[in-house]
Amino acid sequence: MKNSLPNTSLALCFTLFTVMAMAQAPARTVVHLTSAQIDSAGSSKRTPDKPGRLLATGPAGERYLIVVRAAEGAAESHEQYDDVAVVRAGHGVLRTGSKLEGAALSGKAPEREWLGGTITKPTEKRIAAGDFLVIPAGLAHQYIPDKGDSLVYVTIKVRQADSKTQKK
Repeated sequence: MKNSLPNTSLALCFTLFTVMAMAQAPARTVVHLTSAQIDSAGSSKRTPDKPGRLLATGPAGERYLIVVRAAEGAAESHEQYDDVAVVRAGHGVLRTGSKLEGAALSGKAPEREWLGGTITKPTEKRIAAGDFLVIPAGLAHQYIPDKGDSLVYVTIKVRQADSKTQKK
């Protein structure tokens, strides 16, 4: 049996180079990732506390991520970013609610978010491959894959306009 590690490493290096090049691209270019590039980034090694990988950064600083959750994720709430997600594989539940109790503050504005804790009075929605989700800034949420399954999704972090700079 052949050792596929060199091919996997080569593919991962190519993907990382492509992502870094796109992150430095001028604002008026198309961000294009093939399905193979996304899958390669999604299959790279991760830890339960860091299930996501940065795919690219957009012209306004928005982050494009691939996330693979094999276990229940921590509850979270983002201060100024909507999460726009497309589920690529798996089945599970998206738990949401307006209040997150016992969470720890992480980061600095505008990336500041609350992590951990418990969502009070949660609502749960079944999610599966092909689903499109928009989770507004400030809404507590938590991804929970079905037992024995993984949820794989691409998320775009979209910053909410600053009320001081919005046009009237």
